[in-house]
Amino acid sequence: MPLSFEQILGSVDERPTLAAYARAAREIRLSAEQLRPVRISLLSTFTIDSLVPYLEVEAARCGFAANIYLGPFNAVRQELLNPNSECLSRQPDIVFVAQLLCDVCPPLVNDFLALDETRLDQYVTEIVSDTVATLRAFRQLSQANLVLHNFALPSYPPLGIYEPMEQESQTSVIRRLNARMVHAVKTVPGVYILDYERLCADAGYRNWQNDKMWYLARAPLSAEALLALARMQTAFIHASFGRQRKCLVLDLDNTLWGGVIGEDGIAGIQLGHTYPGNVFRHFQEVVLQLHRRGVLLAINSKNNQTDAEEVFRSHPDMVLREEHFAATRINWRAKHENMVEIANELNLGLDSLVFFDDNPAERALMHQALPEVLTLDMPCDPPKYAEVLLESRAFDRLSFTLEDRRRGEMYREQAARGQLEHTATSLQDFLDSLKLEISICSVDQFAFPRVLDLINKTNQFNLTTRRHSAGQLTEMIADPMCDAFYLRVTDRFGDNGIVGVAILQLKNRTAYIDTFLLSCRVIGRTLETGFLSFLVDWVKSQGATAIEGEFIATTKNAPAIEFFALHGFAQIGGNGASSRWRLNLNDVSFQMPHYIQVADEMRAKV
Repeated sequence: MPLSFEQILGSVDERPTLAAYARAAREIRLSAEQLRPVRISLLSTFTIDSLVPYLEVEAARCGFAANIYLGPFNAVRQELLNPNSECLSRQPDIVFVAQLLCDVCPPLVNDFLALDETRLDQYVTEIVSDTVATLRAFRQLSQANLVLHNFALPSYPPLGIYEPMEQESQTSVIRRLNARMVHAVKTVPGVYILDYERLCADAGYRNWQNDKMWYLARAPLSAEALLALARMQTAFIHASFGRQRKCLVLDLDNTLWGGVIGEDGIAGIQLGHTYPGNVFRHFQEVVLQLHRRGVLLAINSKNNQTDAEEVFRSHPDMVLREEHFAATRINWRAKHENMVEIANELNLGLDSLVFFDDNPAERALMHQALPEVLTLDMPCDPPKYAEVLLESRAFDRLSFTLEDRRRGEMYREQAARGQLEHTATSLQDFLDSLKLEISICSVDQFAFPRVLDLINKTNQFNLTTRRHSAGQLTEMIADPMCDAFYLRVTDRFGDNGIVGVAILQLKNRTAYIDTFLLSCRVIGRTLETGFLSFLVDWVKSQGATAIEGEFIATTKNAPAIEFFALHGFAQIGGNGASSRWRLNLNDVSFQMPHYIQVADEMRAKV
């Protein structure tokens, strides 16, 4: 009888050797149909064969069946640039490129002290320009995401203890090279940097390399390094193709502070600048940093609400305050019931939530009742709280946009809109009082990351739920017969940011809708009618006489099911969950809703 995934993962966690990972990888392949397939190419300037089973197992831990192609030894450019290479013929979803600086530019490693500043800068410039040229050529051949490892610092700096005091040391040059590489690859869509140098530093440079295997087979990675690298690469896979968690739901007693507020009182809980209170204060600082990068926060605690609220309002060492939380449930109900309410209030799926609670019984119940929620196994040792939370990588993303930075503020504004909606006498009264203003523009480099994020994450108001990679989106924008637009919305409570995307392709005087979506936080304000009104005017200006679109039903996009019918489209075909619709532009009978104002700069473009 095949082992379960839990048994397989348990075996490697108990004894994480190469042999154990190889056995686990073989077992996983027997049950791979339960996992989401992902095609991976590993290209390297050194021997990296032993990484394959580690990556297969760690990918399976995150729900992926990794089909891995291992490129030939030290043939990175050949694989990326040759249209007939095995790498490209396999049509990978993601490509990892691991290069050692001693292979890319031997003089920077072996002859460093013999080079003057001019030659050093020349080498750095050549490496960056050659890399970017290769990446751009690769992007013309493949739409796969590409993850490029940066370069590690030397294990033994050539200047010894004087290394940090020398302005043009090998360390400073490699750091400058890595920084310039980050800036340069941002010009190539769908290319990301894996911080290989940070991984080496975390493990310790001397622990990272297996010297004997390096000399024997140019296989430098130790067992510890192989596991750390596989987990980091898996984080990129999950961020590219998985569903990112959006909300951290926290307990209070013995989680945000030490002790029980109902028993110890506000003066008795552990929270401050000395041990053990500094442990909980530091954990709150880590949580606040997550909040600032776009993670929503919520509370799910069995407690007296007034006692808990007093801590947030009065304790001088509370880092987190009430305004940082998008939803709060402080009561004596079952926590899994509270969790469902939190998800509904924030308009999120349960699979967007992460639960962090010190009580093992509460965690076990959450595991059983709501397996979709990621319930982290907290350690008994509070100093490990931050480590466990961050190493879960539950909130890792491949972009950081203005909307991410403002997400917590946006949800507070959304709560204010909800209050207005409840006090309004009618839907029309609510919409009139919102003072909606929209602007619609073609996707540019500034909007690109947010648009890509919406395309790959929006589920509810999404006509087709088509997912496009950065390379595919770039290709569509460059196509003269295609255009991509984004919708930005503001109202009396603030800026909602970019909340809508539409991609249309023109052919034979018909505009075909490839993508039409709205963020869940603006559903119900008829913004889809305003967006479509703009698109109708645009396609008319391009000489089109009709618009055609498709609705592909999923388990989550029911809010969009009536879109075509409500806007005068006639159904022209259908097959199972898919239906096709057509709007003759001479038959258009709707217009921009009167309560939606159009930004002045947009009027000039339409």
